[in-house]
Amino acid sequence: MNNLIGKSFLVFILLFTGQVNSTEQGIFKSDFTSESKVEAKSKHINSQAFDSAIYKDIKKNYQGKKWLTLLWSVDCPPCMKELAIVQSLQQQQRELAIVIINVDTYEESEQQRDKILAHFNLASQTNLHFSEGLVDQSRYLIDPHWFGELPRSYFIDEAGTFHGKSGLASKQLLEKWLIVAQ
Repeated sequence: MNNLIGKSFLVFILLFTGQVNSTEQGIFKSDFTSESKVEAKSKHINSQAFDSAIYKDIKKNYQGKKWLTLLWSVDCPPCMKELAIVQSLQQQQRELAIVIINVDTYEESEQQRDKILAHFNLASQTNLHFSEGLVDQSRYLIDPHWFGELPRSYFIDEAGTFHGKSGLASKQLLEKWLIVAQ
């Protein structure tokens, strides 16, 4: 039953954000006892649990470069729009300097998270997720002044300075930050 509710919620979110039209719903409405195309793809999502050691390594890897941290949730319609923008930018430039962090911690969100990332073809990006019981510590680690509003983006410049933004980031802003002039 929870799986049925989760799939229905995912269809609602994607329809609400305009990321899937009514003829594309079939990939989500397939027989709930068999594996849909999105479920098959989602098995290949490599999402690591967020912690201070991983975040420290990420910051070290991007040292001296512009990059973006994007925080999202499976039940956040503006987050879906932002993931769709990242998907379109990824088509322009395969290697994006972005870290995508899912803030959901309940067990049922893991499958939804993977399905959404698969739907937006974001498996090749760095994907992390908060761990159950560590939400407050994870938020504090990223930004002690952030209270959890979503979507949340951090634009990190070459000097390593974090510039936080709550709410949906425009395509123009994300494109300006992520797409390297050729």
